[in-house]
Amino acid sequence: MVGAGPTGALTALGLAQRGRDVVLLEAESEVPDSPRALAYFWHLLEGLDRLGILDDMEARGFRNSKFLNRVLETGVEAEVSLAPVAAISPYTYNVHLGQHEVVKIALEHLARQGSAKVLFGARAAELEEHGDRVRVLAETDDGPLELEAQWVLGTDGARSTVRHSVGTGFDGMTWGDRFVATDIRYPFDERGGLGNANMLLDPANGCVIARIDETGLYRWTWSEDAALPEATVPERLPGRLAALGFGADDYEVVRFTPYRMHQRSVGQMRAGHIILLGDAAHATNPTGGLGLTCGIYDALALVEPLTAVLAGEESDAALDVWADARLMVFNELASPMATGMKRMVYDEPDLAKREAMVRGAPGDSGPDEALEKFRKAMSLGTGLPRHHRDL
Repeated sequence: MVGAGPTGALTALGLAQRGRDVVLLEAESEVPDSPRALAYFWHLLEGLDRLGILDDMEARGFRNSKFLNRVLETGVEAEVSLAPVAAISPYTYNVHLGQHEVVKIALEHLARQGSAKVLFGARAAELEEHGDRVRVLAETDDGPLELEAQWVLGTDGARSTVRHSVGTGFDGMTWGDRFVATDIRYPFDERGGLGNANMLLDPANGCVIARIDETGLYRWTWSEDAALPEATVPERLPGRLAALGFGADDYEVVRFTPYRMHQRSVGQMRAGHIILLGDAAHATNPTGGLGLTCGIYDALALVEPLTAVLAGEESDAALDVWADARLMVFNELASPMATGMKRMVYDEPDLAKREAMVRGAPGDSGPDEALEKFRKAMSLGTGLPRHHRDL
């Protein structure tokens, strides 16, 4: 496997738990802690629990059962509760925890599996498929490393080396603006009445603010003109806070990451004995957390059919079924949903539409309508084994 992000680490863990030999290559020398995804939705938790990591995630993170939508211009808002989920799932909460912490937990569990090996500082440079084997040449500080495997899984992100080696396209579009993910200590709850997860809708100052931990650390993600210099992001932070109606003093920026956003996907997630998962196969803007969600579902859905293929219990066709289902979910559900949320939070000029969206949130509708919207979220897991779908 190539890439030890959450998709790679979770896939490796699931395969190793089933007795498969796994080698996980990671180009970085350690798990990076740059601002990335942090919310693990209620409909993912059953699968994470089956991997045995949910208890550790909750011990290091925290549960959140509500989120807030607010129209910045008028203050119209709605608090959305996950309580109605109780009718269809025992998990009536999301878990907040930095992506890097989830990777660390998965790797800790992976280290207990005798059939797994993780190599940091090993950057995959070349891949060649020969019949039913794939040769991988990696670069390390100690020189080149050559490996051979029956299957290679590319979980190495949107700039995937594995995808480039396959030669498949990555079609779609790149958004014109830039996102800035900022980890900041600031009393958003006391000064702004915000909760643990918040979407503030505004065409100039729209943003997503989510609590990371109990120390007052939040993830504040906002968009700006991509022509602005990345180096001067810190100089723009006070003005951004003031535009939200918050004081621009007494804050601490822990780290920030500017990046461009994409809506892209490959034409196929399997090519011979090479499989692409997560951002290596499909990339979306992060509004609503659907990129991380789809990547984890890719992993949860792949473990059982790939195990069956390796054991000779299923033909390779089972992996084509998986690949087709997961690509359909991204192209027909996740990407359109993320696109719609991005436009509503950051771009929508019509005030009436923004207010209508907030007033129409599940928490402000009847129980049947709320459940239908929650069930739609569960459809992102299409392609999972049946026991994962029927929460």
